[in-house]
Amino acid sequence: MPETSRRTQRFLGRLPVLAAVLIAGSVTAYVALALTRPATMWWLGDLRVYQAGGRAILDGRGRLYSMSVGMAHLPFTYTPCAALLFTPLAWLPWGVLRWVSVAGNLALLTLAAHLAWGMVGVRRPRRLPAAAITAAVLLWSEPVQETLRFGQINLLLLVVILADLSRAPDARLRGCGVGLAAGLKLTPAILIPYLFLTGRTREGRNAVLALGAGLFVAFAVLPRESLRYWGGLFLDDTRVGPVQVPGNQSLRGILIRLTHEAPPPGPLWFAIAGAVGVGGLALAAVIGRSRPDDPRRDLAGLCVTALTGLLVSPISWTHHWVWIVPGGVLLVDVARRSGPFRIRAGLAALALVALTAAVPGRRVELPVPVPTGLIWQVPYRDGRELRLAGWDLVLADAYTLAGLAALLTIAVGLAASRRKCASPSVEAVTLDPPEPAGRPSPGSSTPTPAGV
Repeated sequence: MPETSRRTQRFLGRLPVLAAVLIAGSVTAYVALALTRPATMWWLGDLRVYQAGGRAILDGRGRLYSMSVGMAHLPFTYTPCAALLFTPLAWLPWGVLRWVSVAGNLALLTLAAHLAWGMVGVRRPRRLPAAAITAAVLLWSEPVQETLRFGQINLLLLVVILADLSRAPDARLRGCGVGLAAGLKLTPAILIPYLFLTGRTREGRNAVLALGAGLFVAFAVLPRESLRYWGGLFLDDTRVGPVQVPGNQSLRGILIRLTHEAPPPGPLWFAIAGAVGVGGLALAAVIGRSRPDDPRRDLAGLCVTALTGLLVSPISWTHHWVWIVPGGVLLVDVARRSGPFRIRAGLAALALVALTAAVPGRRVELPVPVPTGLIWQVPYRDGRELRLAGWDLVLADAYTLAGLAALLTIAVGLAASRRKCASPSVEAVTLDPPEPAGRPSPGSSTPTPAGV
């Protein structure tokens, strides 16, 4: 056996130990830091709103969309379907619910990474260590830290979607998870047209039926709340907080900060968001239809669709960007394989970690330093974010600009790949070259070499 192969096998043999040390160290460091400032790092304001929403449903007085929670006077902004899901939270003591949220999100982070590694073809003996290492690193990212700090459900929705679409293609209920996620929070709904555009008609139909069933149940149980929410309240972005702050990493957020007015000119935002939405979905459809024997295409198409949704949504808080977990897995997987995009994917993975990294730092609205990202290192609050210029403006819009650059880079790369292909068909589009003769493809049932 060549020396390089022996070194690789030794490293793979030590991978579980390395993964255990990394995840234990990362979680221990996080919990230790959080316990020194629990009121800030575990503020859990959104979790309090979820619990209050569940209580509002149980008391039956129709206060769901008129109540406010805490000193910040936070309203309930989710769908009536979500309110029904939150009703069991009303029965849990706050001290218990607090730890359930933190421990649950840490577990969901690892599970999301585990599902993503499975979707790129990594088999079980290596999948759990890979997921643990991914979770250990991305625990210190801004989207994950903000999800933990607010007690958000974004990681739960991510896991529901990945678990749904990572099942066997012939699974009868495949697609229902997407519909359920869209019924709880509107942003995952962009995945439904993606399913139809990629020829997954059954999955798309299941998603629509699941979404419809959730809406029907909510209308039956909460008719007043449903009529009020779907009658126009869901369009009211004044209820979700100051949309001009750097935390809103969407096209609308960047236009607000660029034009120095909130809201930005409506026709301008509609035109830009529409163009990016159509282009992003078309790009995702091309990826999703290419080489059906390669499972990585499913994850790549999902990530491009989710990125498109984050950009065109009126509001995309940084904790919505937990799609960096499967996105990071995809980049690392491309980088570890031979192919024309290997170096670029590796550099993109490093850039993703650097862009979203959260290290202890000051925030003007918080009393003590907390793990925070680059976008908050600019003047903001009290209207200062509407007067940004130069590099401050670039830094404040880092996620959005990186997302647009990613879509453009992928589109250019696929166009170049198509020009090099002998056949002009969409199926010929690849993210890396065809497998050599006699070697099984990543999506094949044929056993793969040890260590994959």
